Amino acid sequence: MSFTTVAVATAVFIVLTLLWLRCRPALKRARQYMRNMSTCGFLPPPPSLKATRFLQGLSRFLTFIQVGKIRLVGRENLNISGPFVVAPNHPHYIDPAVVCLAVNRPARYMAARGVMTCLGGLGGLIAGPCGGFAADLTPGKGGPARESAVKLLTNGEVLVMFPEGWAYLDGKLETFKKGAVRIARGASTTLAKPVPIVPVHLRYGKYPGSWIRKLPPPVEYLFVFCTSWYYRRGVTAVIGKPINPLDLPADDCAATEELRRRVAALDLQS
Repeated sequence: MSFTTVAVATAVFIVLTLLWLRCRPALKRARQYMRNMSTCGFLPPPPSLKATRFLQGLSRFLTFIQVGKIRLVGRENLNISGPFVVAPNHPHYIDPAVVCLAVNRPARYMAARGVMTCLGGLGGLIAGPCGGFAADLTPGKGGPARESAVKLLTNGEVLVMFPEGWAYLDGKLETFKKGAVRIARGASTTLAKPVPIVPVHLRYGKYPGSWIRKLPPPVEYLFVFCTSWYYRRGVTAVIGKPINPLDLPADDCAATEELRRRVAALDLQS
């Protein structure tokens, strides 16, 4: 081995070592942030205007590829001063991007913990600064996320959450979880004024069908992404009038079923 080769190898080793030492603290902070983001109820700082613009740009790019034309009906129902909950159905994994463009303001997005842990935690690293936070969908373990949601609403923020929990890619409306009603009522009680729930119905131009439920969610999403040329048929988002949670039935189950009924009633194809 010549002296020149040894010198070059040594120089490369030194440069890589210096880069590693310089990047190591940042990588350590990133790993800790990803762990925090995968924790149910961990609430990062509110999204900045810059982060919101980034999310909107990303949403436009993703919806252009996956969805095509977005038709918004009743957008004026989102012109609410103060905190409120946006509660859409969840027929596609791209729904948060569609809702982001409809809401058009900084908001928090409650997401399944699996979203934050995907790609080795990269999902949480991207979602956190943009307003995302994790919820554990395991029955009985979602309390911390619900408490965090009430907290952000009482701080005057906007919350987007999908009462179905997971995205179902067959266009059928599934059972709603009780979180949206409980969160809106909890914030209303704390603020001593109603925190409305805005129902939203999303209807895409084409769905794979019920057979896709036999696949694990990541495989479902990958399939639809890879075949976007076929399923890119647009989406209609119908935004309903705000609901005062105190006007819903006192029982949480009955109130949740009423919320589901009002979301279903917004479907223009029903």
